Amino acid sequence: MTMMKFPKRYLIVILTFICTSVCYIERVGFSIAYTVAADAAGVNQSSKGTILSTFYYGYACSQVPGGWAAQKIGGRKVLLLSFVLWSATCALVPLDPNRIFVLVIARLLVGVAQGFIFPSIHTVLAQWVPPHERSRSVSLTTSGMYLGAAAGMLVLPSLVKYRGPQSVFLAEAALGVMWSLLWFKYASDPPRSEHPKATAAGFGESLLPTKGNQKSKLENGGSSTRTAKIPWKRILLRFASLGNRG
Repeated sequence: MTMMKFPKRYLIVILTFICTSVCYIERVGFSIAYTVAADAAGVNQSSKGTILSTFYYGYACSQVPGGWAAQKIGGRKVLLLSFVLWSATCALVPLDPNRIFVLVIARLLVGVAQGFIFPSIHTVLAQWVPPHERSRSVSLTTSGMYLGAAAGMLVLPSLVKYRGPQSVFLAEAALGVMWSLLWFKYASDPPRSEHPKATAAGFGESLLPTKGNQKSKLENGGSSTRTAKIPWKRILLRFASLGNRG
């Protein structure tokens, strides 16, 4: 009997699971490495708080642009670019607690880059995974966050002890580069509507928006998908009306 071919969508889900794990290893690792280095350099608590919180400013500001970029450019490309950006930042920026401005800029860049990751992941999963498997795929992908946080807290303190705080940055950059190479090699765009079986299974369709997706005929007999704009005004007014009921 011939072996069944491993479905490509399963590989995509596994790679996104590893992606979230590596992201959270980076977050935990920076906190551990920077705290040790800052304590050794006598950095005050205010400066430490500024550096540790800067990541989340960049992360929060890039969520909506990340979703827009994933829809316009493609989740696969945006995810790869995001990983390359934060990995390069970890590899090139030295961990010097006294250079506060440099660390603030570096953490902003890492925060912005990682803010693009989760919108891109959801776009990729919405395109690759059929509707009846999406909840399980998202659950598996997001569970990588907890694995990454746990693995980082278990392993990285020993790395700091024996190799120094800077080694954590280099290890995280190496993980990011390895994942980027795997994603570049194995990830691809999802099947499109020219494949009848793929269309029937829901492949290549985006979750947002679903009602506005319409096919317009071209002169050469082909078809293209036109996506309506997201009704932000109706969404905000709907939230306001629900709040008034409470």
